[in-house]
This record gives sequence, C-alpha cells and structure tokens, in this order.
Amino acid sequence: MQEEYTGRLLDDGHLYIPKEIIDKLKIHKGSRLRVSVKVEGKAKKEKILAYAGLFSDLTEEEQRRFDESIKRRSFFGERKVKI
Repeated sequence: MQEEYTGRLLDDGHLYIPKEIIDKLKIHKGSRLRVSVKVEGKAKKEKILAYAGLFSDLTEEEQRRFDESIKRRSFFGERKVKI
C-alpha cells in the first residue's frame, strides 16, 4: 500500500507520521517502510507579511484566544495533550 502526506522532521530526528496514515496502512513497530523525502520550500517573506496584516486589528482578548488555540493545536500535532 502507498499513501502520500505532508509531515515534518521532529526535534529528535524522527519523521512524524500522522495516526490516520499509520491506521490506514496498518503500520506497527518493526514495519519496513520505503520513504521518499521531498523538502518543501519555505514561505516567502512577502507572503508572511501579508498574513501578519490580517492580525493587526485584533483586540487583546482576540489575540490571547488565537495564541491559545495555536498552542493547543501544536500539542495534538505531536500527540501530546495537557488537561
């Protein structure tokens, strides 16, 4: 079986594979995998600045909520949840 997805290199040097892919391909510890890696280009400075403008008129409360939601999403991306 084969599946394509966008992942990332973790701090410890391992490649991240989403749980949906692991389940779909029935991957388990010790599974032999063939991996092809393509590095995606970094976002251009102009694109980053355009997105920054979207957040320039947020209230302090809206900014706090946004920051919290991003923080929570990052925990799920690494399969960590703090309750």
